[in-house]
Amino acid sequence: MRFRDLAFLVVSNLRRMKLRLALTSLGVVIGTSAIVLMVSLGIGLQANLTAELGDLGAATHITVMGGGGMPGVEFTSLNDEIVDEIAAIEHVEAVLPSVPVYLDKIEYKKYVLYSMPYGVNMEDFAKFGYEIEEGRLPRNDSEILLGAMLPASFSVASEDGMMMGPGSTVPELDLLGRRLEVATSIYPTEQEIEADPNAQPRQNKQKFTVVGILAPSDMMTDQSAYISMDAALDMNDTDRRKVTYEQLIVKADSVDSVTDIEKTIMDRGLYAYSSQSMLESLKSVFLIIQGVLGALGGIAMLVAALGIANTMTMSIYERTREIGIMKAVGASNRQIKRVFLGEAAIIGVLGGIGGLLFSGAGAALANLFVKAMLASQATSTGVASSDTASFFQIPVWLAIFAIVFAAGIGLLSGVLPAVRAANLDPLTALRHE
Repeated sequence: MRFRDLAFLVVSNLRRMKLRLALTSLGVVIGTSAIVLMVSLGIGLQANLTAELGDLGAATHITVMGGGGMPGVEFTSLNDEIVDEIAAIEHVEAVLPSVPVYLDKIEYKKYVLYSMPYGVNMEDFAKFGYEIEEGRLPRNDSEILLGAMLPASFSVASEDGMMMGPGSTVPELDLLGRRLEVATSIYPTEQEIEADPNAQPRQNKQKFTVVGILAPSDMMTDQSAYISMDAALDMNDTDRRKVTYEQLIVKADSVDSVTDIEKTIMDRGLYAYSSQSMLESLKSVFLIIQGVLGALGGIAMLVAALGIANTMTMSIYERTREIGIMKAVGASNRQIKRVFLGEAAIIGVLGGIGGLLFSGAGAALANLFVKAMLASQATSTGVASSDTASFFQIPVWLAIFAIVFAAGIGLLSGVLPAVRAANLDPLTALRHE
């Protein structure tokens, strides 16, 4: 029997049982849809979290802190010697030490903002490639650079100095060239407290001119302000002989180098983290989630497989005489098996294609609903809606897998009925009514 004859026979047999074909394929459609939707949900959640982590920090940046809190590792102060050691690590492009100014507030006219300025070396800062949307980098100790989100983050302060609530947020201010007052509290040292038990914190205020506003980058940078290192040390009243840094930002020469650099830093007793390490640790978690979701969808596919097996078995009883005639005219057992396996496989393919189309439509509707809901929530709260990735994502590999898997399930479901049909005795089959 030629392949063309086999295909014609299979199609003809399926056309004779249109209703049963439709009902059996519907079971495969439901099973395929369940698997695709469940797995696509896991893929979408992973993509959204990956995007969020990307917003938290640049892909090639590593944040380094002292080793305090790590099991068996004592706290290590981050000083210039540590900075030089890290800068000498292979594939490290730049190191940016920073000193935070623990402020009370930043004021501009009647507006107030609570955001921590960082003292940095502007030459090192320039090496990180941050784009400046307006203005330039600070050149002296009385200038300040603002992150992209800060001009729109000021609030109206009441007379007692407190913010007046969420509705008090003002539109984005034009701050370039304006003078801001930065206030911080300096707490008494142990020696000062010993000399005067009633010593109180003193407030240190300084005015800074906004000379630049950064273009949107990552979340931490967008919400920070930057001044010169000397200005930060002066505001904190820091002893220049004992300068230590709160944290270091390390820039790798490529994304591929981040993991190795991070491991080298950790081996030196320092705590380091990056968006890349967070993603790596979450990959195994999402594999488990996708496996569980896929297994839940697989239950529906199992039911569909039983339906195919039942349909093919019933077909044997209805076509017993036909099978006998085929054997009488010379059809071999292998050819009989191919007929039934071909029918089962086509049922699987039709169900897989239908399930893929149904799940694609369902995923699109679900994504539209979620985005509309988020947009409505953003409108009611007055917070700009972020460009969130779709919660259901069906990549090409998943679409191909769905059809191939459905065809494979159909094929496997037809094995036993095909073997049973091939083993029928031709004389018994011909006498069957």
